[in-house]
Amino acid sequence: MSISKRRLSDGTTVYDVREYVGFTLDGKRDRKSVTCRTLRAAKAEQAKLIAMRDSRRGRSGRCTFADYVDRWWWPSTASLAASTRDTYEKELRLRLRPAFGGTDMRDITRPMVQRMVDGCGTKKVAEKALGVLGTILRQAMGDGLVDRNVAAARYSMPPDGRKRDNGVVLTTFGAMSPLVSALRRYAAVDGGFCLRLALLGLLMGLRPEERYGLDWEDVDLAGHVCHIHQAYLMVSRREGVHDLKQPKTELSRRDVPMPDDVADALRDAPGARSGPVLVGAGGERVSPSTARHRWSRFLGWCDAEGIDVPHITIENQRHSFATSYLHAGGRVEDLSRILGHADIVTTYRRYVRPGFEDAARGVGGIVPRV
Repeated sequence: MSISKRRLSDGTTVYDVREYVGFTLDGKRDRKSVTCRTLRAAKAEQAKLIAMRDSRRGRSGRCTFADYVDRWWWPSTASLAASTRDTYEKELRLRLRPAFGGTDMRDITRPMVQRMVDGCGTKKVAEKALGVLGTILRQAMGDGLVDRNVAAARYSMPPDGRKRDNGVVLTTFGAMSPLVSALRRYAAVDGGFCLRLALLGLLMGLRPEERYGLDWEDVDLAGHVCHIHQAYLMVSRREGVHDLKQPKTELSRRDVPMPDDVADALRDAPGARSGPVLVGAGGERVSPSTARHRWSRFLGWCDAEGIDVPHITIENQRHSFATSYLHAGGRVEDLSRILGHADIVTTYRRYVRPGFEDAARGVGGIVPRV
């Protein structure tokens, strides 16, 4: 570092701080020049430039993908939701680092990306990997390191893969009656936890994470409405195990009408009317894994008691609500708002799954004899 003294035409003395401080992200030599009125200020600026140089130590014209991610991109994700960082970390570990880790950022080409895509088992996996890669390259463009985002190009994608079997879905509200009756009997065993958990999904269509994130302050029993504004998810131990976060989209922040059966179940809940609605053994917010364990225990109790109930998952309670709502005559536009979907197409594509018997019943009731 160098500080030089200089006298201006008006007789004022200034101090110029000039020095090379390393390389910019695009590999160019970076020189800084600062003019100060006093020597003290000049020394302070000198200290800042020394810190900048030290932070860039080791940066040169070559910047590998792994280097960029570790030193510049990953720290920039610190303010994101833990679940989002979990997704990024998984894609980096399983696909992006193995494919590009030692490659200079400017040398990542479309053929290289295509090879990474070809190594993905399904189209959905490939799309997620491309999405994370695109996020990284967009930031690298803003940093002046690359001039294009090759992840945004079109690629030959792997097949869709076998659709996941989501298990049992109840297609009418009437089909829920045996399950709800068993849940009411089981309330004497677990204090009504499984009843509240199930009815919030079966009769209101809340996502599992929205049920876990629901607080009593969000429940208006008099007005029969729940205000949905947060979700509670499991994340990696590295990210803190659990994450209480904002809903996935703006439309997920919504008011959901509460049927009488749900209001009655909530009124009968023991304990204080503050904090989380669904609690664990110690009174804290129940974790998703504990909720699943309690639900499995309820289904096991039904089997032991000889009670024939559909073995529906916590996730499919929401699917069951969607299908039953439409079969009862509800409008799909209203259903989409209740479910908190950003796109009504999602309501059709992912959550409404009528079977052949349902279609046949509809045809029998609508198509007349001719």
